[in-house]
Amino acid sequence: MTFRKPRLLVLALCLGLAAPGLASAQQSAPDPGGETLYHVAIGTPGEVPLVAVNGGPGFDHSYLVNAPAWKEMSARRQIIFYDQRGTGKSPPARGPEDMTVDRMVRDLEALRQQLKVERIDLLGHSFGGIISMAYAARYPRHVAHLVLVGSGAAKPAEHEFLFDKLYPEIVAAIPPDSSPAGQMGCIAIDAYDRMSYYDQRNRALESGDAGTFSQEVCTEVMLDAMKLDLYPALARLDVPTLVINGRFDANVSPTVAYKISKTIPGARLVYFERSGHSPQVEEPEKFALEVERFLDGGVKK
Repeated sequence: MTFRKPRLLVLALCLGLAAPGLASAQQSAPDPGGETLYHVAIGTPGEVPLVAVNGGPGFDHSYLVNAPAWKEMSARRQIIFYDQRGTGKSPPARGPEDMTVDRMVRDLEALRQQLKVERIDLLGHSFGGIISMAYAARYPRHVAHLVLVGSGAAKPAEHEFLFDKLYPEIVAAIPPDSSPAGQMGCIAIDAYDRMSYYDQRNRALESGDAGTFSQEVCTEVMLDAMKLDLYPALARLDVPTLVINGRFDANVSPTVAYKISKTIPGARLVYFERSGHSPQVEEPEKFALEVERFLDGGVKK
């Protein structure tokens, strides 16, 4: 995605490229009642769709749908993208009770019911990984496969960033911000994109819709997420799981992915050696291959 103004530094912000061939995506109609989440479906419908949960919080689905990896994958399966409550074309958040991880999990379950499918393959990127882990822990029988891509920590208060380790000169130049939004990382800075890639040349390849961002949603949801500890539930999770992380992800330390993979029984961990926060952008062919191979594998009965 392309911001033509300062980028946003949040736990799950990620960058994406425009994916050719997705213009024929099917979109859900606006909901006059204000309850149904807006979603976009691409690819070939099948028995089990892949639902992709974007990061943020506070972003709509635009950056994620624009990643190039989906073009190849959508030739073989249906992929659903959606706007979380309070973002994009989905219903607005009516108050603090609508800006919690619990509400996002309940909204995702409502989307599954709206799609009229018993099970979904679930892929969460960055903060979307936290939503996906929380959903799988609550509704494991509705998840055929779980894919976590650069996921935030299962206990967000213990999340590990590497911005200051890899880019100390950039971090040192960011003005301090003691506001709730600043403390939660829901702030705008010019240099975020410089800290997001393994290969800086990929910055020049960006195109596509930047989408929208709600600082209020980001701040409120992050404050709520700081109370979570999903590790005990993940230790009991019986869902086939693939954990993916860029080796040079400054937003999510590889140690975060390692701990998640060691907590979920039988989880498979794959590091992408030429990626930062978005392997679906920097290594799209490998990303599609690894995810497809996993989704085509064994499924819990």
